[in-house]
Amino acid sequence: MAVFPDLIHSIDVQHAHHRQRNLFYEKADRLFWMPATRALLTRSRTELLQLSAAGKLLPLADYLTLTAQRAFCRVNQYMQVAGTAGSALKALYVQLIDEIAAALESSADIDFDTLEQQHIQRLRNWLLQTNPFVATLNSSLQPFVQEVVCAEYAPATQLQVLQLDLSAIREPLLDIGCGPHAYLVRYLREQGVDAYGVDRFIEKPAPWLYTGDWMTYTYTPGYWGTMLSNLSFSNHFQHHHQRSDGEYLAYAGKYMEILAALQPGGSYHYAPHLPMIETYLPPEVYHIRHHRVQDQLMCAIIQKHS
Repeated sequence: MAVFPDLIHSIDVQHAHHRQRNLFYEKADRLFWMPATRALLTRSRTELLQLSAAGKLLPLADYLTLTAQRAFCRVNQYMQVAGTAGSALKALYVQLIDEIAAALESSADIDFDTLEQQHIQRLRNWLLQTNPFVATLNSSLQPFVQEVVCAEYAPATQLQVLQLDLSAIREPLLDIGCGPHAYLVRYLREQGVDAYGVDRFIEKPAPWLYTGDWMTYTYTPGYWGTMLSNLSFSNHFQHHHQRSDGEYLAYAGKYMEILAALQPGGSYHYAPHLPMIETYLPPEVYHIRHHRVQDQLMCAIIQKHS
C-alpha cells in the first residue's frame, strides 16, 4: 500500500489549506481539492482500484473521520462529533471513498468538481442535523468560521484554578477533559499521584489515558478520590444549558453520575461553577465551596460527606 502515506499527507494538507473555512459560505462549493490531491488520485488509479477491490480503502475512512472531527473541534470546542454524530460522519467518508473508486473505474477523466460539491453538501447537511447551532454562528456571507476554541493550560495554572493541594489529593484522580496532551495528568503522575485522564482526542496514548467522550465514559460509583474538570465538562454543561436545543438534561444526568463516582470524602473540582444545578444538591450528601478565579470565573469544589 505504497500510496497510503501519500494519501494521508494529502488529507493533512487539505485540512491545513481549508482550516477555518465556513462550509455555509455561499461560495463554499469553491473549497475544491487541491491540484496535488487530484493529481495523486489520477496517477494512482490502478493501485487505488486494486485496494478498493480488496476492501483495503475503507480503513482510510477512519483517518478521514478522525481528522475531520479534530478539525471541527479545533474551531468550535462545543461541536458534537462523537456517538451517533461520529458514526454519521464516518458514513459520509465511506460514501466518498466509494464514489471516488467508482469514478476511477468508470471514466478516464474524473469529474472532481461534482465529487467535491456533493461531499460539501453532505457535510453541510451533517452539520445541520448534528450541530445546528453552528449554522446560526456562521453566516452564508462570511468565508471564515467564527471560532470558539479551547486551550490546554500549564499544570501550575490548573492546580491554582482548581484549588488543588498536591499534598492532600485523594487518589485515584480523574481529569475529565484532560486535553490532547494531558499536561496535568502527566505532571501529577510525575509527582507520584495515581492520576488518569479522559479526552476525545489523545495525542500520545498511555494506559492511564482514555480516548473517548466524557458523556459516554462510565464513572464507576464510589471509585474516585478526586475528580476535576478545568474549562471542560462544566463549561460544556453551561453551553448546553444556555442553548435552546442544548442537551442540558443529558449533562445534568452525567453530572450526577460523576458525583456518585466520588468516594466518601472525595471531591470534584471544576471551573466554571454550575449554580443552576449546584443549588439542588442535597446538603446532607455534599458540601459545596466556591473560589473566585477571575471576575467572570468561579471554581466549585463539591465534596461528598464521609
